[in-house]
Amino acid sequence: MNGITFEETSIIPPSNTISEALGRIRKDPALFVKSWNYKGAVLSGLLRSPIFFITYLVGKESLKLAFGAALLQFAFRFAFAGVGGTLIQSFRRVEPAWKALVAILLIIPFISHFFEFTLQAAFAYVTSTQDHTDEAILRSITVSIISALFTLFAMRRNVMIVGDEDSKSLLHDIKSLPRLVFEFIAFIPNEISSMLRQGAFIPALLGVIGFGMFSQVMVSTLTNRFSWTFGGGRYIPMLQYWGVDGIILLIMAVALSSFVYSRSRGRG
Repeated sequence: MNGITFEETSIIPPSNTISEALGRIRKDPALFVKSWNYKGAVLSGLLRSPIFFITYLVGKESLKLAFGAALLQFAFRFAFAGVGGTLIQSFRRVEPAWKALVAILLIIPFISHFFEFTLQAAFAYVTSTQDHTDEAILRSITVSIISALFTLFAMRRNVMIVGDEDSKSLLHDIKSLPRLVFEFIAFIPNEISSMLRQGAFIPALLGVIGFGMFSQVMVSTLTNRFSWTFGGGRYIPMLQYWGVDGIILLIMAVALSSFVYSRSRGRG
C-alpha cells in the first residue's frame, strides 16, 4: 500500500476506518450505481451458477430444471455481486486489514444469502426441488466466504476495482488472477512461517488449529460429508477428517515457505 496516491476525483473515496467507509456510503448511496462493480458481477455469476447446475444434476433432476436454477442464480449474482463488490471496494483501504475482513464477512454473506434464499426457495417451491436448493445454498455460502476473502485480498492489491485511479481493464485483472490466487493460497503459510521465525509459537499454533476448524466446516459443507471414505466405506483413522487433512497440508506448506525463505536469505 506504500506509495499509492489518492485523488479527490476518485468515485470511491479513500478511508482508513470502518466508520468512515460506512459513513461515505450512507451519505452517498448513489455510489452503488456510479461504481457498480461489473467485474465482480461477471465473475460471480460465472462462478456461482455451476454450483446450482451441478447440484440439480447430481440430484437427478432434469436438465431443464438444472439450467433454470443456474440461470436464476447467474441473474441474481450478476446483479448483487456488482453491489457487493462496491461495498468491499469501499473497505479495501481500512486499516488494520482484519477489521475490514470481519466487517465484510458479517455484512456481505448475510445480505446476499438472505435474498438468494428467497429467490431460490421460490424457484424450488414452484419446481418441488426444495432439498436440492438447500444443499446448493449451503455450498454457495461457503463460496461466498472464500470469495469475500479473496475479493478483499485482490482489491487491496488494486485488482478487481472500478471507478478508481488505480483500476485497470477487466482483461488486465483476469490476467492477474492466477498470480493473486497463488499469493492468496500462500498467504496463511507465509504468515505462520513468519510467526515461527519471530518466536510467536502460540499465535502460530492457534492459526494452525483455526485453519483446521475452518477446513472441516468448509469442505464438509461443500461435499455434504463430514469425512471421506474409500473402497466402499474404508478410511484411515483420523485422516478421514477434512480438518486433520487441512492441518497436515498447512504444516507442509509452512515448511515449504520456511525453506524458500531460508534459501532466499542465503542467496541474499
